[in-house]
Amino acid sequence: MPTVTLLGIAQDGGVPQAGCSCARCMAVHGKKSPELYPVSLGIKDDEGNYHLIEASRLLGKQLRLWAEATRHLGEELPIISPISSVTLTHKHLGHVDGIGQFGREVMGYRSRSIRLITGERVIIDLEEKSYLEPFAPEVISNGSKVTLGKGVTLEFLRVPHREEECSETYGVIVRGNKKSIFFLPDHDTYEETLNYHKCATLKEWLRSLQIDIALLDGTFFTVEEVAKRRSDAAGIPHPPICESLDLLKERDIEIDPEVIFVHLNHTNPVIDDESKRQEIKELGWDIGKQGHHVWEI
Repeated sequence: MPTVTLLGIAQDGGVPQAGCSCARCMAVHGKKSPELYPVSLGIKDDEGNYHLIEASRLLGKQLRLWAEATRHLGEELPIISPISSVTLTHKHLGHVDGIGQFGREVMGYRSRSIRLITGERVIIDLEEKSYLEPFAPEVISNGSKVTLGKGVTLEFLRVPHREEECSETYGVIVRGNKKSIFFLPDHDTYEETLNYHKCATLKEWLRSLQIDIALLDGTFFTVEEVAKRRSDAAGIPHPPICESLDLLKERDIEIDPEVIFVHLNHTNPVIDDESKRQEIKELGWDIGKQGHHVWEI
């Protein structure tokens, strides 16, 4: 049976984040808290082929985590390899900064031996950086459906996210015969996203997608946590978790998909504040756990 494994739950910078001496980052340096990897999914299809969504610079650690996390399902490899395809939601740093590791400097995949599934602007950007040699690009757009492997298909939904940077961004629905998972780590606001998809409410949109699980953008808990640290906070648009909770309210377990927040910035208190985590769980939602969330689909 196909599986999906959550290989990272952090925002692009991970935890600890470069140049940061906050208590949360220093706790990881001091080995008092676990390192959190940039958000990524690992998919194993029904024929045993391996596929990635996002390629972070911590790819080596994530391929090891993937093997360990699925050991209980019979995985025997010490490190997950080879990779049959890579899907990229957009071209921002933590989602693509490991893509070069598939080339001759690291893993040495031969020319055009890996499917690369992403938007045209991402492919153009990677080509300009000379990263495309190992890949056979497949261009997607809003509404595209792609057969990933036996028992697994991907569906792509365009979402507004920092369009001024020419960074076309997609949410991805991973569909299996048993379960479907919606992966949306980045977008600007629910107002813009819901307008784009002609839906009145967040719950209406999620229900319409016919999914079982939604992995949603949880970058910040509130905008204040980054506003007091960064003068350019307005240029880092993400819907804060507190706003998402206002829109979601309490889960109706009969009709609402499970919602799990991912893409957590190092400033986000849900990483280690149990009261904030409980606030989310009391409404019926959850926070991602890298390597612990493994779904049979």
